[in-house]
Amino acid sequence: MPTYTVYVDQVFIGSLVMNYIILWAAARLGGVSHNRWRLLGGASLGAFYSLVLFVPAWHSILAPGYKFMVSILMVTVAFLPRPPVKAMVLLGYFYLATFALGGTVQGLISFLQHRYEEGVMAGVMQAVDAYLWYGIFFSMAIFWALGRVVPAQMRKRMMLPLLRSDLAVSFGGQTVRLPALLDTGNSLSDPVTGSPVVIAEYEPLKEILSPKVREAVEKYGPDQGAAVLGELGDEITSGHFRLIPYRSVGRENGWLVAFRPDEVEVRQGGHIYRTGRVVVALCGERLDGETPCRALIPPALLDNSLTG
Repeated sequence: MPTYTVYVDQVFIGSLVMNYIILWAAARLGGVSHNRWRLLGGASLGAFYSLVLFVPAWHSILAPGYKFMVSILMVTVAFLPRPPVKAMVLLGYFYLATFALGGTVQGLISFLQHRYEEGVMAGVMQAVDAYLWYGIFFSMAIFWALGRVVPAQMRKRMMLPLLRSDLAVSFGGQTVRLPALLDTGNSLSDPVTGSPVVIAEYEPLKEILSPKVREAVEKYGPDQGAAVLGELGDEITSGHFRLIPYRSVGRENGWLVAFRPDEVEVRQGGHIYRTGRVVVALCGERLDGETPCRALIPPALLDNSLTG
C-alpha cells in the first residue's frame, strides 16, 4: 500500500490561507468592516487547531462540539464585539464560506486529477498531494472575485426597496409626481438658507415651470445655472431661483439652477413627509438606472419634514 508524507508546515500554511479567505468572505457577505490583522489572528487560531491531527493524544478534541467552539473563537477574534444578531449572522456566513471553499478546493482537485492507477482511494490521496495548492489558489481567485461582486449585488437588491420613494413637487399651484430614491450620498445644501437639495430631472418638472423658465433652461441647459439666471429677470424673485454648486465625475465645479417649491411630499417606507424647506435642483441627465428614478432625495430632507 502506498505511503504519503505529510508536512506539518504545509498543513499549517494551507489551513491559515483557507481560514483567512473564509473569514474575509464572511466579512464581505456580512457587509462589515474588517481588520486584516484580526482576520489573520482568527485564521491562525484555526490553523493551530488543524495541527491537532498530528497529536494522537489530542484527537478527542476533534469532536464536532470542539470544532464549533473553535469556530466561535475565530469569529470572535476576527469581528467581535458586535450586536448578538450580527454576530450570529457572521457565524452563519463563516460556515457558509467554509463549506463553499472546502467544496470548491475538493472539486478543483478532483477535476485536475485524471488517473487512478492504484485504486480510487489512492488516486484521491495522490490528487490531494499533487494538486492541493493549485486547488487553494484557484479557489482563492474564485472567492476573491465573488467577494467583490456578489455582496454588492446582494446589498443592492436588499437596499433598493428600502430606498425607493415617491416624490410630489408642488409649485405655482401645480403638482408633479415622480419616482425617486433616497440618496445617502446626496449632501447638497442651499448655501444661502442651508435647506437640503433634491436633485430632479428637468423633463418631468418642466410642466410646472413658466414658459420663460423653460425657454432659458432649454437654451443653456440646467447645469449652466449662471446663464439661465441671466435670462430670467423678474422670474428669479417670483420663483425663488438660485444657483447650487456641485461636483461630478469629469467636472470639478458646476452650478445647477434650482428653485424653492411651495411644498414637496415624500412617501417612503410607509411614511409621508411634507416640507417647504427644500430646494429642487434641475438635472439635464437621466437618473434612471436599474430601478425607476427621476429624482434623488437627501436624507436631511426627511429629518426636517413633518410626518403624515
